[in-house]
Amino acid sequence: MRYFYWCIAAALIVTVLAVLFVPGVDDLVERTFQGYVGRAAR
Repeated sequence: MRYFYWCIAAALIVTVLAVLFVPGVDDLVERTFQGYVGRAAR
């Protein structure tokens, strides 16, 4: 279970760095997040 939390933390850090430094990634992250939230709301 500890590895699960480390993977989540690493994925979050990579996502934040990608959004900050790679153009266009923020739109992809936003679309993906909205897809998950929309699916969970149904």
